[in-house]
Amino acid sequence: MQYKITQYEDIYKEQIIEFILNIQRNEFGINITREEQSDLEDIPLHYLGRGGQFWVALSEDDKVIGTVGLVKLSSSNAALKKMFVNQNFRNLKLGKKLLNKVIDASKNAHITDIYLGTIDKFISAQHFYRNNGFYEIKKSELPTDFPKIDVDNRFYHRKL
Repeated sequence: MQYKITQYEDIYKEQIIEFILNIQRNEFGINITREEQSDLEDIPLHYLGRGGQFWVALSEDDKVIGTVGLVKLSSSNAALKKMFVNQNFRNLKLGKKLLNKVIDASKNAHITDIYLGTIDKFISAQHFYRNNGFYEIKKSELPTDFPKIDVDNRFYHRKL
């Protein structure tokens, strides 16, 4: 299975939203709505306009099969957001490739610390983050401008 990773473009907006909601709701049974994720309605404003990033993985037929965003915070901090990979592509190390895109671009942007929030149901994701240099922290250790989501109950940090 072939795929490509590209920077966000508006033509993928609706596909991205449906892709993420499908994984959250149908694969993991998380009761979260589109309205509760307003950042997805305006990715250029919430990610790109603040010095962040948003990457999209696309299949050969231009279907969204992976996403990852990075919100620039104060100082040299950033928040990893919306990291999702289609279950059929997880064994192809697509998540690692998406994360590497974010890390490489972060280093070039002089970001030194990446934080993230996730849900205890995402057991594989937690293993993935730990295997890629993140360690679990308390919610109280997050930067004050970290964009919190109510459903997040596990938090991680990685120094670059």
